[in-house]
Amino acid sequence: MPSILVTRNVGPAAMAKLEASGFDLIVNPVDAEPTRAWVLENIANPDVISVCLMHGQGSDKVDEEFLNACNPNLKTVSTFSVGFDHIDVKGANARGIKIGHTPGVLSDSVADITTMLVLMTMRRVQEGIDLIKSGGPTAPLLTPCARSIPLANALQWPKLPWAPFVMCGPNIGHPNLTIGFLGFGRISEVVVDRLLAFTSKTAPPTILYNSSRARDNQAQLDADFSKRWGTTVRRAEVDEVAEKSDVVIVLCSLNPSTTDLVNAAFLKKMKKSAILVNAARGPIVNSEDLNAALDAGEIYGAGLDVITGEPHVAPDHPLVLNSRCVVIPHMGSADMDTRAAMGDLCVSNAIAGAKGEALVAEVKV
Repeated sequence: MPSILVTRNVGPAAMAKLEASGFDLIVNPVDAEPTRAWVLENIANPDVISVCLMHGQGSDKVDEEFLNACNPNLKTVSTFSVGFDHIDVKGANARGIKIGHTPGVLSDSVADITTMLVLMTMRRVQEGIDLIKSGGPTAPLLTPCARSIPLANALQWPKLPWAPFVMCGPNIGHPNLTIGFLGFGRISEVVVDRLLAFTSKTAPPTILYNSSRARDNQAQLDADFSKRWGTTVRRAEVDEVAEKSDVVIVLCSLNPSTTDLVNAAFLKKMKKSAILVNAARGPIVNSEDLNAALDAGEIYGAGLDVITGEPHVAPDHPLVLNSRCVVIPHMGSADMDTRAAMGDLCVSNAIAGAKGEALVAEVKV
């Protein structure tokens, strides 16, 4: 009987949709990452014609080993994610396997987290939390762009001397800010919608963005964006985004051309008063270079929803310990409605592929 392999329970509504599909289901019996051996054994089963798998599970990486283990009847791999850097899409397509993903449904959720990280980083929220919880090591700032000076851990909030600029950070409403994006897809556009609510109305920000390539109608695209938001929006090269932006937001896809895109050279071009936020994929930002830039005061702060090596990030990781870096555990799409919608789209792709129909959302490279 034709079957769909499911490497992780995708939620009650999505599982019910799978159960009503008419296909047999082979489901990981535990709510945990399966073993790689379990995945490889099941994709070799000639009855398995479609797979629902996860981005964050090492067991689910679609690489040469995975593809060599696939039975010849496998038609579709559907990932519970927008990103597909864990999948050799060209290799799969060469074997006649379509790849589905879940774009669109998580734009609002990721934009919320991205906006939150911008505000948390600029307003030094992590330092404030640490001060309350542990009497953290932050010294008062006498100027908004000065760096923190480590003090004894015994310092507690009541002992923090008040000063006019204590715990101050940059202002998202500062006149004529420049907000730069690396990658300018659906999520970036929703982030602009949100950030403009906080920015100056009399001296609005300029929006710079870098995309993989300039379009033939680039001038018209930028004019349309500018009209939509009532401010100047234009495509720029990566170096200009680094040099001119007060806020740099990373929302591009991870691929060979973007790995380590934000490195020591990029960070040295940034303003000392600028912040960096990464809500895309960890390896786009070089962690060692970022930590060094923060320590040297080359940039003001950073907010990370993603980090290289996740989830294997120890409490003593330099960026986790850095007082000017906010690190959260890849929570961009983590709200109940969004994850349910991702589950629905993931299984819809898998079912359509199993039926030999066009996928609802197919990865095209």
